Amino acid sequence: MFDRVEIPHIDIYDGETNEYYGKSIFHDNTDVEIGLLQIVNYKGIPKSMLFQNVTFLPASNNYVPPAVFEKARRNAIVRAALRDTNSHLWVPADIHMNFDSQVRGKLSGDKYSFNSVEYTDIIVEDIKTFPQGRPDATQK
Repeated sequence: MFDRVEIPHIDIYDGETNEYYGKSIFHDNTDVEIGLLQIVNYKGIPKSMLFQNVTFLPASNNYVPPAVFEKARRNAIVRAALRDTNSHLWVPADIHMNFDSQVRGKLSGDKYSFNSVEYTDIIVEDIKTFPQGRPDATQK
């Protein structure tokens, strides 16, 4: 069992072609932490997850920022550290999932910064934990 989540970033891919679009970073959020703990501890899937103060770092020329309230199907790998409830040791984890992504608000003046982004229709494909550390230390 895990009781805390530290979320460094989410790698985002196109939902149809699986082309890598870039990296999403955001401020820690209690609701997101609760949703991710539900996924890893109980294999449950939250109805939605609302990420706040999101910055997207594009890595593809094909990525087009979504319009507000426009849904887009995405694949993703949530790269996080999970704290073991008993030992309090942090364990790296990758959560592979796909979902509908919908921008709820954009920060003015920056097409890659969003007030909030909501994930719905979440499907968890795989959960990988790395108690001995990530096999590829370059993936943080």
